[in-house]
This record gives sequence, C-alpha cells and structure tokens, in this order.
Amino acid sequence: MILVVGADKQLEKIVNESNFSEMGVWERTHMEEWIAEHPEILGEELLTITTEYDGFDKTNKRLDILAVDNNGKLVVIELKRDVAETFVDLQAIHYAAYCSTLTLDDVTEIAAEYHSISKDEVELKINDFIDNKDFSEFDNQPRIILVANDFKEDTLAAVLWLRDSGIDITCVKLDAHQVEKKIVITPSVIIPLPEAKQFMMFREEKTKITATKKPNEMSEFWAELLKEVRRLKPEIPDRRPYKSTYFPVNTEYKNVHFEWAFKKRPNERLMVCLHFEKPSRSDNKKIFEYFVSQKELIKERLSNEEVIFDENFGKNWMQIYIHNNSANLDEKNIKWGSEAMIRLYDALKPILDKYYLNNPITNVTN
Repeated sequence: MILVVGADKQLEKIVNESNFSEMGVWERTHMEEWIAEHPEILGEELLTITTEYDGFDKTNKRLDILAVDNNGKLVVIELKRDVAETFVDLQAIHYAAYCSTLTLDDVTEIAAEYHSISKDEVELKINDFIDNKDFSEFDNQPRIILVANDFKEDTLAAVLWLRDSGIDITCVKLDAHQVEKKIVITPSVIIPLPEAKQFMMFREEKTKITATKKPNEMSEFWAELLKEVRRLKPEIPDRRPYKSTYFPVNTEYKNVHFEWAFKKRPNERLMVCLHFEKPSRSDNKKIFEYFVSQKELIKERLSNEEVIFDENFGKNWMQIYIHNNSANLDEKNIKWGSEAMIRLYDALKPILDKYYLNNPITNVTN
C-alpha cells in the first residue's frame, strides 16, 4: 500500500501485502464471523441463513456459510484462510449438492434456529430481502462463492470450466494488509470479471436447458413453431432453430428483438417477448419508457392478453411480454406461440418503427 504525502506529493510505502495466517486470522473464528455479519464484503447483497451447518443426511461435513441472494438463489460460501488448495471447488460442489434439496420451509427452519427467532419472522425477512417478484421456492441449483487470500491456477481453470458448464460459481480474493495494529482487507471478484459479469449471467441463463427438455426436442419445436408463424405471417424473419429454451426473432434494430422463451418460475410457461438488450441501461430505459407511454394503445391492440412491462429483466435489460401457462412441447403451444408472436409483433413493431424514425441517431441495424 502506497501513501501520497507532503506538498511535493512524495510516495511513501506504508505496508506490504501479507496473509491471514501470519496475522493470526482464522477461518471460523474470524473470516466466517466477518462475512456472516457483513456479507457485502463479497461484493453483493446477501442474507446469511446459517454458519457451520452440519445437518446433511449421511455425512458429517460442515458448510461454512449458507446465504440467499436477492434473486432468490441459495448461495454456498466456502472459505479458505490463505491459498485455496486443490479440490476446494469439488468440496464446494458437494455442499451445493447437499443444499440442492433444501426447500423454503427447510431454509426457514435452519435460519430460525441460527438467528433464534421464529419461522414467521425468518420467512418475512427472506421475502422482504428477495427482489425477484417471481420467487416462490428455491430451485435445485445453488450458487457457489469461493473466498480465499489467493487461488491456484488449476483451481481457477476448474472454476472457469464449471462456469462454462452451467455452474454458477464465483471466486472472491481477499487481500490482507497489516497497518499498525489494524488489518485492512480489500476484496475483489476475480471470476467472473466485473465487466463480463452481466454478459455471462445472461448467457448462462439463456442457454440453460431444463431437464425435461432435450436440445433436439427444443430444436424441432422451434422449427415447427417458426414454420407455422411464417405460414401465417411471411415477413417474420426466418432463421435456423436453436437447441435452447429460448428462440429470438430479429428486428432490424440492434440489441432489440422479439423472442419465444420457456421459463420455469414461478411456474413453467411459454413467453412471447420484446427484449431491449442494449449494453446501456439508460438506452434501454428510453425505448422502454416510450413503450410505457403507449401502454393504453398496446393494451387495446392486445385486448385479450395480460401484457407485462418488466423493467427489471436484468441489470440493464428490459422486456415486454405475454405468456401461456403451459410449457409443453405440443401442438397447442405451437398454435398459441405462433399466434401470440404475430399478435405481439403486429402490436409492438409499428411502435418500435416509430421510435426509431423519431430517433434516427440510434437507428443502428443488426
């Protein structure tokens, strides 16, 4: 750590980087307590459920910290005082697997015992903390956060591979400095890199395939759906079907497209959407607000549909959508999906064209 001092702005080295073991810091006695009390150290808002949890069936392993994020995901936090040794990622995966079966009622009971309050109080606290309005139950894919003073290259390589395979795992590095009798901690998220986090999060979300839907089945479904929608409306752009649980339909405007998407929560359904996915939230907000100003016209054009204006589709992204409460890959959903896309396209595309006509500086084509 370098201090700038004096009128002539001289540099003065005041402390060298150290590690926790040299400072007498311990995982359970210190690090665990710090993070449980102040989880924002890890770079995001988290709600601590419990520490040192060992209530798993047929194992005596003890989880460092279990938390919840504000999207409604369980978060397994594994701490290492100095360098995260080989297989720390595998250890954390074991804990995530154990936690994958926990329900909201289970988590409420665990947190009530840890915080010494009633289950009703815990449930209220959890529901108040979670921002995701679709949340109703924890899914079976907890997130993982590895925390250490440093990470070996083979551990980082494994973490990157796990992320690419669909596991939501993060590495947080805690640098330690001794300043007189005080310890200075500087946290940094090293995987994923902050500037890539938004992109990676949505890439992982959009390419996730549910266990009940195989890639080839999805591709065949989208092919039939696109064939039907183009039979009814040939100007809908043609393209090769995806094998994912979403399928975009291009507009001529960059980072704005229509889309079919299957979602699992709060219930499985097929959605037909208009997505605003520009890198800048302010750019998306301008277009979104223009559509909000046309809400009455949109509702009139889609009189038989519940139209959802979702400003919090992501950190920067926004969407407008209608949905059908069925996630079956069948003729009924092909019929509903094709007809719904045409209704949404006819209702929203003229408004989109008018926006870009009035804002030609942003009219950048794909």
